[in-house]
Amino acid sequence: MVFSRLLTSGGFPVALEITPPQRSLPKVLSRRAALLGTAACAINVIQRPGRQSSLDASCELIASGLDPVWHLVTRGRTREEIAAELQRAADAGVQQLLIIRGDHQAEDPAGAPSIREVTAMARAHLPSAKIGATLNQYAPNAERVLRNLFPKLEAGASYVQTQPVFDLARLEALAARIREQAPETHIVAMAMPLLSLDAAEKMQSRIGLALPDTFRARLATADSAWAAFDEIVGGLAASEHIHGLAVMTFEIDAEPEVGERIVVSLRRAGISEPSSTDA
Repeated sequence: MVFSRLLTSGGFPVALEITPPQRSLPKVLSRRAALLGTAACAINVIQRPGRQSSLDASCELIASGLDPVWHLVTRGRTREEIAAELQRAADAGVQQLLIIRGDHQAEDPAGAPSIREVTAMARAHLPSAKIGATLNQYAPNAERVLRNLFPKLEAGASYVQTQPVFDLARLEALAARIREQAPETHIVAMAMPLLSLDAAEKMQSRIGLALPDTFRARLATADSAWAAFDEIVGGLAASEHIHGLAVMTFEIDAEPEVGERIVVSLRRAGISEPSSTDA
């Protein structure tokens, strides 16, 4: 659990967020998990319909010697289904999880637990695990965002993971308030390189955000788009309120050159790779 230890000790760990293949394909899963090489010390595994489940992929990554972050989705799930998955995760040795609603379409069954209740369930099943909650810094009502977040922290979540950051000032304001009320909470910011205007349009639709025209203009060329990503990563690394990164590529299967360039951005921001003593 290098990622968790570095968060706790004041390091600045980096996780790589990946989409699993459509079915169990260990070589594909391993290739995607290796995109950042040793620069990433944990692998966030997305849960999406029509894909290998995040828990199945996490179990495969554990068997291969990697540290996954299981994405536990609550939407449309019964308490019994969630409890069964938590027990399976405990048996497999899962030690890091992110609890999310999920963006798929599904109605909650009668008596479905809230995310706060699922967080408490996860803490009971996995008492030593690092449990994360999500934060949408682009939601229009910041007060409601915080009212929804703090009960999850009280129930056992110890870190917060954001949506992709394209506006550092907006996140900083929320992060400062979280740290003021819950100073032990660690904030992990998501960073995503957008390398084309087409990718920006799709991302805007996905997270409901209108990217500033000045940012969109920088996506005209690959060099300026990477420079914009360098600035975002550098700003996050320098922030007193941000404690780590979760890096995700827009592409499901990014080319190795994209991973290499992301590592360049991390190094330019002064983010060092974990040493052997961290393992």
